[in-house]
Amino acid sequence: MADYFEYGEKEINYLKARDKRLAEVIDKAGFLKREIIRDLYAALVHSIVGQQISTKAHRTVWNRVKTALGDVTPENVLKLAPEELQRLGLSFRKVSYMRSAAQKFINGEFSVENIYDMSDDQVETYLSQLAGIGQWSAQMLMLFSMCRQNILSFQDLGIQRGLRMLYGHKKITPELFEKYRKRYSPYCSVASLYLWAVASGDIEIPLRSRKNANIRIISVQNYRSPAGELLLGSTEGMLCMCDWVENIHGNVVKNRLQRLLHADFKQERSSVTLEAARQLDEYFAGARQTFDLPLLFAGTDFQKRVWTELQKIPFGSTVSYAALARLACMPKAVRAVANANGANALSIIVPCHRVIGNNGTLTGYGGGLSAKKFLLELEQKKDRQE
Repeated sequence: MADYFEYGEKEINYLKARDKRLAEVIDKAGFLKREIIRDLYAALVHSIVGQQISTKAHRTVWNRVKTALGDVTPENVLKLAPEELQRLGLSFRKVSYMRSAAQKFINGEFSVENIYDMSDDQVETYLSQLAGIGQWSAQMLMLFSMCRQNILSFQDLGIQRGLRMLYGHKKITPELFEKYRKRYSPYCSVASLYLWAVASGDIEIPLRSRKNANIRIISVQNYRSPAGELLLGSTEGMLCMCDWVENIHGNVVKNRLQRLLHADFKQERSSVTLEAARQLDEYFAGARQTFDLPLLFAGTDFQKRVWTELQKIPFGSTVSYAALARLACMPKAVRAVANANGANALSIIVPCHRVIGNNGTLTGYGGGLSAKKFLLELEQKKDRQE
């Protein structure tokens, strides 16, 4: 059974009284559920597993680790040889971090019993003595394992982005950050939950905040594929667009992203668009079947639910709109599901081309039916070869 960070009316009412803009976000979102891992060593391993990989890859490797170990304990980690742990998808360095911490937990060099009596600053320093645990990792462990109530991380990009979006700042300086930290204290952890929700687009920021917010930049670069030219776009370290230049719907995708993300486009490459182009090269060469990129979905909760299901359609397979609606647990919303499929801004990466009509017809596609046919034939040919 999942366990969640606990907070209630006392914390909510305090924050709402201290900050009107945050109060509007809280009223709009209600109570938020964020999973925690109460066992400190298991939480530490979870943190190490997720370092420098995408959220999707983190989830995959973490599930492998749990399956291989059963209970994620220091003893069980040390029972497996380093090579066995690496085969789960862990780097040599991550394995060394996990084993080093396991040894310290077992021999008493790291005392779990004493840490809960320490102040936040003391805990951060104490956790940082462990290999692979820096200030940010220590703060996340304090929040999502120890359930400390007053954690707001300056090093967290999501927190900084949430502050910028909510209050209209161009940059969060240490001085500005400290102002908000003092305002939210002693319930910074609860404020963090809402700032992350704002940053991810799960909560639309209040209108007056949005009007005053600085315009974000979507960096775009063109990508010539065998099926047609694509426009790749990223903002704040995430890919938000992979759209056909010759789109039968015109500039609908660009206009929607510009409105929802409060953004302007700038023709420039970013590390994310370059990586997307590299992975697309592999896809069209038949050397890649899935993509591993940080994605930003700009849309309603309903649309995001459909786009998440699209990512689960296997390479080389197709489903009907009715089947997609059933997969999304919305069997009666076939038309709405089809509309959400058509609103996908991340063509190929989120494979909306794998959805076809009930009678097997290709139906519509933003890049045109010839592009859709090309993609399906490419995948089915590669799938047959394997």
